[in-house]
Amino acid sequence: MGARSKFFDPRSVRTAARAEQGDLWHKLLPWGYALIFVGIFVAAGCLFQPVIRRHRLEQMHHLSLQRQISDQQVLSIRLQEELYALQEDPYYVERMARDILNYGREGETIFKFPPFEPETRHRTNK
Repeated sequence: MGARSKFFDPRSVRTAARAEQGDLWHKLLPWGYALIFVGIFVAAGCLFQPVIRRHRLEQMHHLSLQRQISDQQVLSIRLQEELYALQEDPYYVERMARDILNYGREGETIFKFPPFEPETRHRTNK
């Protein structure tokens, strides 16, 4: 009895009901494969979501660092220009001495005025 006969194998017997409906497994198999594929895709998305989120945060941090670098480069250029002007331009040095240090030449009188502060009170008509 090592070999199975068609008489004892119910899968090989085709009944009239099975022939009309078609084989159920042949109809469900593509849907099963589709569900397995969708499940794998969702599982991969759930597994890689923290990695994607961390990558986005690192990109935003990288952009903020790039902005800081460009701001510091602009500041560096401005300071280098000011240093050059202080070393090479006597008129710039004189102007800085007058404006910042309040120095003057002999015989000059320096007047200091308080900075202008606009009125912050608003008058209301009653």
